[in-house]
Amino acid sequence: MTPEEHRFNALVLMFANLQRLMVFHNAIAVSEGREIDSQLREELTSRLDLVGGALQRSSENAAVSDADVDAVQPVADYLQREIRAYFETKLDGDLGAQAALGAGVVYAASYLNDGTVQMGQVFDRPHWVDREMQSKPMLITLRNRANAAVASAATGEVSAEVRGDIDYHVRVALGDRQLVLAQVDGLPTMLQGRDARENVGA
Repeated sequence: MTPEEHRFNALVLMFANLQRLMVFHNAIAVSEGREIDSQLREELTSRLDLVGGALQRSSENAAVSDADVDAVQPVADYLQREIRAYFETKLDGDLGAQAALGAGVVYAASYLNDGTVQMGQVFDRPHWVDREMQSKPMLITLRNRANAAVASAATGEVSAEVRGDIDYHVRVALGDRQLVLAQVDGLPTMLQGRDARENVGA
């Protein structure tokens, strides 16, 4: 990947992980029969707007500006902290928390897919677009099933099928933990236009 692609990819990863957190906290609120905390919603919404605006400008210019890099730097610190907290969610016996964690990973994958398609279009990488477009139908199905799992966990009426979905999504989330943490830890490096794997000597 080129330096511009690394910077753009950092924005895509930021947006996907902010969506992971938004979906997770919304789902936790649903499971507890309440609205998401207004301050938390504002924290996430403002950061999503910031990164989304940078993505739009970067798509139009096929480059991430220095001003946008500076503006989103604090989001990297935020994600390094909050994604760790997401993975430390207490899951034992709490179907609502399990469904929320699983919904977070499904939506993050979906937004990452969309962002990779966008990146492929911006930087003329048709093979990225083709590959990710093939995954779209499956991701739509997974999102629907994750939504159903959150709703079922909230009511306490969880079928064997839904329980299986929750278990599967939690396994995927926990299996992705090291990769996701490496990605968020690598965001500052990527924003400099470098491969995040440099951080681990790759």
